[in-house]
Amino acid sequence: MYRACIFCSAALGANEAIEAFPVGKCLAFDAARGRLWAVCPRCARWNLAPIEERWEATEAAEERFRGARLRAQSENVGLAKLPDGTRLIRIGQAMPGELAAWRYGGQLVRRRRQYLIVGAAAAAGTAVALGGLTALGIGAGLFPFWSAVVGAWEEHKRKKVIHRVPAADSPTGQEIAVRRWHVQGAWLDDAGGDGIVLHVPDVGREKPEPDWRGRPRFSESGVVALPDVQARAVLGRAMVHVNSSGAAASEIQHAVRLLAESASAEEFLRSAAGKQYVLGKRRDMEDRQLAPTPALALEMALHEETERRALQGELAVLEAAWRDAEEVAAIADALPDDPLARLKGA
Repeated sequence: MYRACIFCSAALGANEAIEAFPVGKCLAFDAARGRLWAVCPRCARWNLAPIEERWEATEAAEERFRGARLRAQSENVGLAKLPDGTRLIRIGQAMPGELAAWRYGGQLVRRRRQYLIVGAAAAAGTAVALGGLTALGIGAGLFPFWSAVVGAWEEHKRKKVIHRVPAADSPTGQEIAVRRWHVQGAWLDDAGGDGIVLHVPDVGREKPEPDWRGRPRFSESGVVALPDVQARAVLGRAMVHVNSSGAAASEIQHAVRLLAESASAEEFLRSAAGKQYVLGKRRDMEDRQLAPTPALALEMALHEETERRALQGELAVLEAAWRDAEEVAAIADALPDDPLARLKGA
């Protein structure tokens, strides 16, 4: 098998996913017709593999495609990304089922580990500092000062902007700054055929008005309903803060099972919106508060759906490229193994 593109001479790269055909970082295959191509990373042209090198490779590619955790499928073309970065383009009828269960757990475990380490270090540092000052006889007077410092830091975090909705995309016609404390009072809703809606309260205020327990108090005025595209953009940032403490492996498994019970990530998102979950702790919406496990599943579903949509955006281009390559492949496969011998016979 050649290792350079026959159209532009660029290197086709290599993969470790398909042992029978290690050429190409992006492979296209049609198992029904026994066709296999290495897609050039520079010119995007499809290089047809020799017929004797196809069969075992196409079987392996089909198996890896079916087992891929991230894939998208149109009527004629499917696209999958494998863990080693190899991209598989599958030609043929759509496979039953939707995206496989999520593989985002490792990030949540690392987030949990970092949260615990930072928390323990901060607590230890505080204890040592205050203990030393107390031993010197000056600690007692610094406790109110230290509490004020901690309170100021917490307020700074609450006021942090996690997403800005541009004026052109804003329902109000003005830029909207969504802050961390806004997320605590935001809630989901189902917009029917228009997707989902995220209701964000008090968007015109920079800092919250606390109740007697120090929690933000939300008003009924100033609520902005962000439509589907903007709702997903804000949710993608917001859920990172909602799940800022990460999760243990067992919690992630529960979230994965919860997500797997839905036919797709999109169905899970719609279901969560239909339940009108509130993202944080609101005293007036405690019965709709998003529990930790569904919160993890929601972050997973958002990330998965975003990647699936990105893959689907490539399918139209891939299908056009496949139709051009199929014409060439059909001609090539119809040629005799030894064209010169055929000419001599004539």
